[in-house]
Amino acid sequence: MRTQVLVVGGGPAGATAARRLAASGIEVVLVERDLCHRKPCGGGIASSALEELGIPRKTPLRVVNTIRFVSPSSRVLDIPLKGGEILVVDRKAFDSLLRSLARSAGAEVLEAEFSGLLSREKRLKSRVLINGKPEVVESDYLIAADGVNSRVRSALGIKLPGYVFTLSSSVDSLSSDACEFWFGSEHAPSSYSWVFPRADGGGSTGGCSVGTGISAGRDARLFFGRFLKRLNISPQEVNARGYKVPLWKNGPYNEGKILFAGDAAAQVMPFTYEGIYYAMKSGEFAAEAVISNRLSLYGKLWRRRFLSRFRLMRTLEGVFLRNDSGAEKLFDIFGRPEVQEASMRLWLRKDASRGSLLSYINLFRKFLH
Repeated sequence: MRTQVLVVGGGPAGATAARRLAASGIEVVLVERDLCHRKPCGGGIASSALEELGIPRKTPLRVVNTIRFVSPSSRVLDIPLKGGEILVVDRKAFDSLLRSLARSAGAEVLEAEFSGLLSREKRLKSRVLINGKPEVVESDYLIAADGVNSRVRSALGIKLPGYVFTLSSSVDSLSSDACEFWFGSEHAPSSYSWVFPRADGGGSTGGCSVGTGISAGRDARLFFGRFLKRLNISPQEVNARGYKVPLWKNGPYNEGKILFAGDAAAQVMPFTYEGIYYAMKSGEFAAEAVISNRLSLYGKLWRRRFLSRFRLMRTLEGVFLRNDSGAEKLFDIFGRPEVQEASMRLWLRKDASRGSLLSYINLFRKFLH
């Protein structure tokens, strides 16, 4: 098989890259190991992200208008969302929609598994398995969007990113009208736990997804069990699934004509661990670099748009999530209307202006002093 671009991985990053490339008239083949896969994540994404990327609301989703913080001491803060909404999507349906948009733009989408890189001379030669049968795909470029355990990175001998390990489960008996973030070292040291309404719920009932993130997978069930106890949920009600959320580092963006996007590039926002939007933007930026035949453009676009924000979030994460007193202080700060409004501009509305970021930095500098 021959194509101009091979995209490995059919999640938000890979599907967005394939869609953008195909829309520009570039021949692209996207391979996804399992077209029916449902990634076990909360599924929250700002409504402005769908508008920015031209994604229709054609899949089951839950519209949420409130964020709820629960402090280690069980104080509760409800923050109404202004100028946008959180959309909780079903990842199986949402990822399928993104691939269908790529297919409609002209991309070829195959259920196939990347199993190795055979050659990087002149044209790239990748080995893929289609229905268990090995095939070779020749391409001018390859976009690796195959997740935190990226086989493409491993094939190149590039170290896989660090990660936070999470356990999550759907709980039918639990209901909520908000996206809830629960803080406390007892169940989420240096991270947070969450309760998100489920996309297929409807109204204020219909079940939730619950989860917690920790640094070491070996302790995941212990901490997840503690969070369930805090929620008064019996362990018999859950069927937990584990997954890794990559820890952001500034690069690598590419290795020659192989570009990394989404979780394979560890492009998840520190502190909030928001990943879907940034995965899609990384796929878009990688595609722009290929279209222009200037691979350095990818890193430039990413750094210009997001680098300062990611660095700020990593700093705040180190200050507020290192212990319970820091989380309590975070709770106090977010009770202030001016902090809530600055957060809405930066996070919910995806305001890309430098002024929005600077106002956020100045607010937190003031409170930290």
